[in-house]
Amino acid sequence: MKKYIVEHEFDGYEIGTYLKETKGYSSRGLRNLEIYLNGKKIKNNSKKIKKLNRIVIIEKEKSTGIKAMDIPIDIAYEDENFLIINKEPYIIVHPTQKKVDKTLANAVVNYFEKTLGKTLVPRFYNRLDMNTSGLIIVTKNAYSQAFLQEKTEVKKTYVALVGGIVEKDEFLIDIPIGKIGDELRRVELSVENGGQAAQTEIKVIKRFIDRNFTLIEAKLLTGRTHQIRAHMSLTGHSLLGDELYGGDLSLAKRQMLHAYKLEFENPKDNKILKIEIDLPEDMKQLIK
Repeated sequence: MKKYIVEHEFDGYEIGTYLKETKGYSSRGLRNLEIYLNGKKIKNNSKKIKKLNRIVIIEKEKSTGIKAMDIPIDIAYEDENFLIINKEPYIIVHPTQKKVDKTLANAVVNYFEKTLGKTLVPRFYNRLDMNTSGLIIVTKNAYSQAFLQEKTEVKKTYVALVGGIVEKDEFLIDIPIGKIGDELRRVELSVENGGQAAQTEIKVIKRFIDRNFTLIEAKLLTGRTHQIRAHMSLTGHSLLGDELYGGDLSLAKRQMLHAYKLEFENPKDNKILKIEIDLPEDMKQLIK
Protein backbone atom coordinates (compact mmCIF):
# COMPACT_ATOMS: atom_id res chain seq x y z
CA MET A 1 0.00 0.00 0.00
CA LYS A 2 1.23 3.46 -0.88
CA LYS A 3 -0.26 6.80 0.16
CA TYR A 4 0.12 10.18 -1.50
CA ILE A 5 -1.10 13.72 -0.90
CA VAL A 6 -1.54 15.63 -4.16
CA GLU A 7 0.93 18.51 -4.35
CA HIS A 8 -0.39 21.99 -5.15
CA GLU A 9 1.24 22.17 -8.58
CA PHE A 10 -0.67 19.07 -9.79
CA ASP A 11 -4.12 20.45 -9.10
CA GLY A 12 -6.39 19.55 -12.03
CA TYR A 13 -4.25 16.65 -13.35
CA GLU A 14 -5.83 13.37 -14.40
CA ILE A 15 -5.00 10.82 -11.74
CA GLY A 16 -3.39 8.42 -14.23
CA THR A 17 -1.15 11.16 -15.60
CA TYR A 18 -0.23 12.23 -12.08
CA LEU A 19 0.79 8.72 -11.05
CA LYS A 20 2.82 8.12 -14.22
CA GLU A 21 4.61 11.46 -14.36
CA THR A 22 5.33 12.01 -10.68
CA LYS A 23 5.30 8.60 -8.98
CA GLY A 24 6.93 6.37 -11.58
CA TYR A 25 4.02 4.10 -12.48
CA SER A 26 3.70 2.71 -16.00
CA SER A 27 0.51 2.49 -18.03
CA ARG A 28 0.71 -1.28 -17.77
CA GLY A 29 1.35 -1.12 -14.05
CA LEU A 30 -1.72 1.04 -13.44
CA ARG A 31 -3.90 -1.78 -14.74
CA ASN A 32 -2.83 -3.95 -11.80
CA LEU A 33 -3.68 -1.41 -9.11
CA GLU A 34 -6.67 -0.53 -6.99
CA ILE A 35 -6.75 3.26 -6.66
CA TYR A 36 -8.64 5.09 -3.93
CA LEU A 37 -9.22 8.84 -4.05
CA ASN A 38 -10.24 10.36 -0.71
CA GLY A 39 -11.35 6.92 0.47
CA LYS A 40 -13.40 6.01 -2.61
CA LYS A 41 -12.30 3.47 -5.20
CA ILE A 42 -12.06 4.97 -8.67
CA LYS A 43 -12.70 3.15 -11.93
CA ASN A 44 -11.45 5.74 -14.41
CA ASN A 45 -7.82 6.91 -14.44
CA SER A 46 -8.86 10.08 -16.26
CA LYS A 47 -10.62 11.40 -13.16
CA LYS A 48 -9.33 14.85 -12.21
CA ILE A 49 -7.60 15.41 -8.88
CA LYS A 50 -7.28 18.47 -6.70
CA LYS A 51 -4.51 19.73 -4.47
CA LEU A 52 -4.31 17.97 -1.08
CA ASN A 53 -6.46 15.05 -2.30
CA ARG A 54 -5.53 11.76 -0.65
CA ILE A 55 -4.59 8.86 -2.90
CA VAL A 56 -4.12 5.26 -1.72
CA ILE A 57 -2.63 2.63 -4.03
CA ILE A 58 -3.11 -1.10 -3.43
CA GLU A 59 -1.44 -3.53 -5.79
CA LYS A 60 -3.59 -6.48 -6.80
CA GLU A 61 -1.97 -9.72 -5.74
CA LYS A 62 -1.07 -12.11 -8.53
CA SER A 63 -0.94 -15.83 -8.19
CA THR A 64 2.26 -17.65 -9.06
CA GLY A 65 2.72 -21.18 -10.26
CA ILE A 66 6.19 -21.29 -8.76
CA LYS A 67 6.58 -23.71 -5.88
CA ALA A 68 8.14 -22.41 -2.67
CA MET A 69 11.36 -24.30 -1.85
CA ASP A 70 13.57 -23.85 1.19
CA ILE A 71 16.76 -22.94 -0.67
CA PRO A 72 19.19 -20.58 1.12
CA ILE A 73 19.74 -17.15 -0.43
CA ASP A 74 22.42 -14.58 0.31
CA ILE A 75 20.73 -11.20 0.73
CA ALA A 76 22.89 -8.18 -0.15
CA TYR A 77 20.16 -5.56 0.44
CA GLU A 78 16.44 -5.35 1.18
CA ASP A 79 13.81 -2.67 1.71
CA GLU A 80 10.08 -2.34 1.04
CA ASN A 81 10.64 -2.24 -2.74
CA PHE A 82 13.65 -4.42 -3.48
CA LEU A 83 15.30 -7.68 -2.56
CA ILE A 84 18.85 -7.80 -3.94
CA ILE A 85 20.46 -11.22 -3.89
CA ASN A 86 24.04 -12.37 -4.26
CA LYS A 87 23.40 -15.37 -6.51
CA GLU A 88 25.68 -18.35 -6.23
CA PRO A 89 26.93 -20.00 -9.42
CA TYR A 90 25.31 -23.22 -10.67
CA ILE A 91 21.70 -22.13 -9.99
CA ILE A 92 19.35 -20.85 -12.67
CA VAL A 93 17.20 -17.80 -12.02
CA HIS A 94 13.77 -18.86 -13.24
CA PRO A 95 12.03 -22.18 -14.02
CA THR A 96 12.29 -23.41 -17.60
CA GLN A 97 10.66 -26.22 -19.54
CA LYS A 98 13.61 -28.44 -18.65
CA LYS A 99 13.99 -27.36 -15.03
CA VAL A 100 10.85 -26.41 -13.09
CA ASP A 101 12.20 -26.28 -9.55
CA LYS A 102 15.33 -25.72 -7.44
CA THR A 103 15.74 -22.32 -9.05
CA LEU A 104 16.32 -18.91 -7.52
CA ALA A 105 12.66 -18.11 -8.15
CA ASN A 106 11.60 -21.05 -5.96
CA ALA A 107 13.86 -19.75 -3.20
CA VAL A 108 12.49 -16.19 -3.48
CA VAL A 109 8.85 -17.33 -3.32
CA ASN A 110 9.72 -19.28 -0.17
CA TYR A 111 11.52 -16.29 1.35
CA PHE A 112 8.57 -13.96 0.73
CA GLU A 113 6.13 -16.46 2.24
CA LYS A 114 8.25 -16.69 5.39
CA THR A 115 9.02 -12.99 5.81
CA LEU A 116 5.88 -11.34 4.42
CA GLY A 117 3.35 -14.06 5.08
CA LYS A 118 2.08 -14.07 1.50
CA THR A 119 2.95 -15.37 -1.93
CA LEU A 120 4.49 -12.79 -4.27
CA VAL A 121 5.42 -13.21 -7.89
CA PRO A 122 9.23 -12.91 -8.05
CA ARG A 123 9.83 -9.99 -10.41
CA PHE A 124 13.46 -10.27 -11.56
CA TYR A 125 14.71 -6.99 -12.99
CA ASN A 126 17.92 -8.57 -14.31
CA ARG A 127 19.03 -12.11 -15.05
CA LEU A 128 22.35 -13.91 -14.81
CA ASP A 129 23.43 -17.04 -16.62
CA MET A 130 23.35 -20.19 -14.49
CA ASN A 131 27.13 -20.24 -14.00
CA THR A 132 27.50 -16.49 -13.48
CA SER A 133 27.45 -15.30 -9.88
CA GLY A 134 26.52 -11.98 -8.32
CA LEU A 135 23.83 -9.38 -7.80
CA ILE A 136 20.26 -9.84 -8.96
CA ILE A 137 17.45 -7.36 -8.29
CA VAL A 138 14.02 -8.68 -7.34
CA THR A 139 11.31 -6.01 -7.28
CA LYS A 140 8.54 -6.51 -4.75
CA ASN A 141 5.83 -4.59 -6.59
CA ALA A 142 4.86 -3.20 -9.98
CA TYR A 143 5.74 0.32 -8.87
CA SER A 144 9.40 -0.42 -8.15
CA GLN A 145 9.69 -2.51 -11.32
CA ALA A 146 8.34 0.34 -13.45
CA PHE A 147 10.58 2.82 -11.65
CA LEU A 148 13.72 0.86 -12.58
CA GLN A 149 12.58 0.44 -16.16
CA GLU A 150 11.45 4.00 -16.83
CA LYS A 151 12.69 6.46 -14.19
CA THR A 152 16.31 5.58 -13.43
CA GLU A 153 19.42 4.08 -14.97
CA VAL A 154 20.64 0.85 -13.39
CA LYS A 155 24.41 0.69 -13.72
CA LYS A 156 25.77 -2.88 -13.68
CA THR A 157 29.45 -3.68 -13.22
CA TYR A 158 31.14 -7.08 -13.32
CA VAL A 159 34.53 -8.57 -12.62
CA ALA A 160 35.91 -11.40 -14.73
CA LEU A 161 39.00 -13.53 -15.16
CA VAL A 162 39.97 -13.79 -18.81
CA GLY A 163 42.61 -15.77 -20.65
CA GLY A 164 45.79 -14.08 -21.79
CA ILE A 165 47.28 -10.74 -20.80
CA VAL A 166 45.04 -7.81 -21.69
CA GLU A 167 47.39 -5.04 -22.86
CA LYS A 168 45.32 -1.85 -22.64
CA ASP A 169 44.48 -0.54 -19.17
CA GLU A 170 41.07 0.79 -20.24
CA PHE A 171 39.10 0.52 -23.49
CA LEU A 172 35.62 0.32 -24.99
CA ILE A 173 34.38 -2.72 -26.89
CA ASP A 174 31.80 -1.55 -29.41
CA ILE A 175 30.83 -4.63 -31.42
CA PRO A 176 27.24 -5.54 -32.37
CA ILE A 177 26.37 -9.12 -31.49
CA GLY A 178 23.62 -11.61 -32.22
CA LYS A 179 22.94 -15.28 -32.70
CA ILE A 180 22.50 -17.28 -35.84
CA GLY A 181 19.68 -19.81 -35.93
CA ASP A 182 19.31 -21.85 -32.75
CA GLU A 183 22.92 -21.42 -31.67
CA LEU A 184 23.38 -20.28 -28.07
CA ARG A 185 26.66 -18.59 -28.80
CA ARG A 186 26.58 -14.89 -29.72
CA VAL A 187 28.80 -13.80 -32.58
CA GLU A 188 29.70 -10.49 -34.19
CA LEU A 189 26.66 -9.63 -36.27
CA SER A 190 25.83 -6.28 -37.82
CA VAL A 191 22.58 -4.55 -36.94
CA GLU A 192 21.63 -4.71 -40.62
CA ASN A 193 21.86 -8.51 -40.42
CA GLY A 194 19.85 -8.86 -37.22
CA GLY A 195 22.47 -8.15 -34.55
CA GLN A 196 22.14 -5.68 -31.68
CA ALA A 197 24.41 -2.78 -30.80
CA ALA A 198 26.54 -3.71 -27.77
CA GLN A 199 29.03 -1.68 -25.77
CA THR A 200 31.18 -2.76 -22.82
CA GLU A 201 33.72 -0.66 -20.94
CA ILE A 202 36.75 -2.69 -19.84
CA LYS A 203 39.29 -1.81 -17.16
CA VAL A 204 42.23 -4.01 -16.16
CA ILE A 205 42.45 -4.62 -12.42
CA LYS A 206 45.46 -6.96 -12.32
CA ARG A 207 47.57 -8.94 -14.77
CA PHE A 208 48.77 -12.40 -13.72
CA ILE A 209 51.63 -12.67 -16.19
CA ASP A 210 53.10 -15.89 -14.76
CA ARG A 211 49.72 -17.65 -15.10
CA ASN A 212 48.64 -15.96 -18.34
CA PHE A 213 45.31 -14.50 -17.28
CA THR A 214 43.92 -11.06 -16.37
CA LEU A 215 41.42 -9.81 -13.82
CA ILE A 216 39.20 -7.18 -15.43
CA GLU A 217 36.24 -4.97 -14.57
CA ALA A 218 33.48 -4.83 -17.19
CA LYS A 219 30.77 -2.17 -17.16
CA LEU A 220 27.72 -2.75 -19.33
CA LEU A 221 26.56 0.20 -21.41
CA THR A 222 24.00 -2.06 -23.10
CA GLY A 223 22.44 -5.24 -21.77
CA ARG A 224 22.66 -7.96 -24.40
CA THR A 225 22.56 -11.67 -23.68
CA HIS A 226 26.09 -13.05 -23.14
CA GLN A 227 27.47 -9.58 -23.84
CA ILE A 228 30.63 -9.71 -21.72
CA ARG A 229 31.31 -13.33 -22.60
CA ALA A 230 30.92 -12.67 -26.33
CA HIS A 231 32.84 -9.39 -26.32
CA MET A 232 35.84 -10.81 -24.49
CA SER A 233 35.89 -13.81 -26.80
CA LEU A 234 35.82 -11.53 -29.84
CA THR A 235 38.82 -9.60 -28.50
CA GLY A 236 40.80 -12.82 -28.01
CA HIS A 237 40.38 -13.04 -24.23
CA SER A 238 37.63 -15.56 -23.48
CA LEU A 239 36.59 -15.95 -19.85
CA LEU A 240 38.33 -18.71 -17.94
CA GLY A 241 36.02 -21.70 -17.67
CA ASP A 242 33.68 -20.50 -20.42
CA GLU A 243 33.27 -23.60 -22.55
CA LEU A 244 30.73 -22.02 -24.91
CA TYR A 245 33.13 -19.22 -25.89
CA GLY A 246 36.37 -21.19 -25.98
CA GLY A 247 37.70 -20.29 -22.54
CA ASP A 248 40.47 -22.19 -20.75
CA LEU A 249 38.83 -25.06 -18.85
CA SER A 250 41.96 -26.17 -17.00
CA LEU A 251 41.72 -23.54 -14.24
CA ALA A 252 37.97 -23.08 -13.71
CA LYS A 253 34.83 -25.20 -13.73
CA ARG A 254 32.53 -22.34 -14.75
CA GLN A 255 32.85 -18.99 -16.52
CA MET A 256 34.68 -16.64 -14.16
CA LEU A 257 32.15 -13.82 -14.26
CA HIS A 258 30.70 -12.07 -11.22
CA ALA A 259 28.20 -9.18 -11.08
CA TYR A 260 29.69 -7.30 -8.15
CA LYS A 261 28.23 -3.77 -8.24
CA LEU A 262 24.86 -2.10 -8.84
CA GLU A 263 23.96 1.59 -8.74
CA PHE A 264 20.54 3.17 -9.21
CA GLU A 265 18.20 5.76 -7.75
CA ASN A 266 16.10 4.35 -4.92
CA PRO A 267 12.47 5.54 -5.15
CA LYS A 268 12.22 5.33 -1.36
CA ASP A 269 14.31 8.47 -0.87
CA ASN A 270 15.47 9.39 -4.41
CA LYS A 271 19.08 8.86 -3.36
CA ILE A 272 21.61 6.75 -5.29
CA LEU A 273 21.75 3.24 -3.88
CA LYS A 274 25.11 1.54 -4.39
CA ILE A 275 25.48 -2.15 -3.63
CA GLU A 276 28.90 -3.80 -3.87
CA ILE A 277 29.85 -7.34 -2.88
CA ASP A 278 33.03 -9.37 -2.58
CA LEU A 279 34.39 -11.92 -5.04
CA PRO A 280 33.04 -15.48 -4.80
CA GLU A 281 35.29 -18.09 -3.25
CA ASP A 282 36.28 -19.82 -6.51
CA MET A 283 37.55 -16.54 -8.00
CA LYS A 284 39.41 -15.70 -4.79
CA GLN A 285 41.17 -19.05 -4.91
CA LEU A 286 42.36 -18.43 -8.46
CA ILE A 287 43.91 -15.01 -7.76
CA LYS A 288 45.36 -15.55 -4.29
